[in-house]
Amino acid sequence: MNKSLKFFVQIKWRYWVAGIVLGVLLPFVLHITSASHVFIDLWFLMIINTLAAIVLGSLIKANRAHWALLWLFPIFFLLGVYLFLPKYAYYFVIVYLTTSYIAYGLTS
Repeated sequence: MNKSLKFFVQIKWRYWVAGIVLGVLLPFVLHITSASHVFIDLWFLMIINTLAAIVLGSLIKANRAHWALLWLFPIFFLLGVYLFLPKYAYYFVIVYLTTSYIAYGLTS
């Protein structure tokens, strides 16, 4: 196997891409489209990202990946909040981290 391909498999690139897309790219898109606060608060922060945190936590456990990957999505989301979203969204970082951890723990 080629060294670069082996590196991407080893770092679990899918979780990195999901964290970047959901944590930074999607808030950027919402910012440039001037989405309403209702859409951002209800659909993006509460429903879409919470479900993403649950799915990522479950997939990390199911694929026997290292538990430290649970931090990827919340850290990238923290960066996205800092750059593009209202400051009250910082609290959702804690919500996504705990939700991912609970999903990780409940997956057998």
